[in-house]
Amino acid sequence: MAPVIYKDYLESWNKLMTNRVFIFECSSDTYITCVEKNLFGSNKNWPLQITQGDYCLLHHLEAGALFALWQAESDGGRNLMPRLWSGKFPYQVKVRLLTPKVVEVPKALIQSLDVDPVVGRFDNAVDLETGAVLVQSLLNQPKIV
Repeated sequence: MAPVIYKDYLESWNKLMTNRVFIFECSSDTYITCVEKNLFGSNKNWPLQITQGDYCLLHHLEAGALFALWQAESDGGRNLMPRLWSGKFPYQVKVRLLTPKVVEVPKALIQSLDVDPVVGRFDNAVDLETGAVLVQSLLNQPKIV
């Protein structure tokens, strides 16, 4: 029985390691639209790197909180919903919530992410290993040692 459990953990870990983690930004004006429409956007073209299955987080700039956990339902694209946000954020990705509800990422997990101390912003792409640990923690999967 133990080899099957190990194999399940290994497969789970490998899946987490191949799906990247990206962090979008929002404000009080855009947060509700992101969550209700299941669409995240940016005015820069980095979301074009996103592929279906990648994980997405949402950094609320005014609240200083990082929210989770969504998964990309589409590859990143341009103007998936062109009228949304008055066209200010044309680089978009369709997402679906993976957790039962939107959760705030615990401060202990945030410390492992790269944050620009001058502006308090995250890098948009999280490195694979850090992303895998973050997603695993958010999904409450058993830790792999």
